[in-house]
Amino acid sequence: MDALLLIDTDDASYTSDENAEILVDIVGRTRTVGGVLIFASTKDELVDVDDEELSIFVPDEEDLVLRSEKPDVFDGIRDLAPGLHDMGVDRIVIAGGDVDTIEALDDAEDESDDTSDDTDAAGDNDDAGARDLPGSVRASAMAALVCNFDVIILSDAVIDPEGQPVTWLGEAEEAGAMVKKTADTWLRM
Repeated sequence: MDALLLIDTDDASYTSDENAEILVDIVGRTRTVGGVLIFASTKDELVDVDDEELSIFVPDEEDLVLRSEKPDVFDGIRDLAPGLHDMGVDRIVIAGGDVDTIEALDDAEDESDDTSDDTDAAGDNDDAGARDLPGSVRASAMAALVCNFDVIILSDAVIDPEGQPVTWLGEAEEAGAMVKKTADTWLRM
């Protein structure tokens, strides 16, 4: 069985109306067949927001609504993977706003510019790892693979903070994820 995992689809993170319209169909299909629909937020500022306001798709009482303190929702919500396996979910279809990707890179570049001559005892730049920080969708997709789920990333429904397509889909395919357009994705329930 499939679960549709929508990460950071609040109106501040999921800024593309075109991408939102693409997701409306698959959210509707998931609800129509009684599928598992998960709304996850990785943003601190949304911790106290009502569930109905967590996504532009307005979660209802049948949906799972989760808040993670980490970009990887499987790490931030420890019982998520075992719970989904217990429900019979073996494939995660994932989309949303990859909120940390550009911000993390910008921060890392700014810090790197300020400390480019600073190295640690091993000769490595202290900020080198910051360049590799994944956004919430990428981190969660990779974690889902590690948690033994098949993963489909909806290529036309994952956007960066600027509302543009993400650039890491090839790396996700190499790691074992399938990358598909939303219209070409059929949910197994």
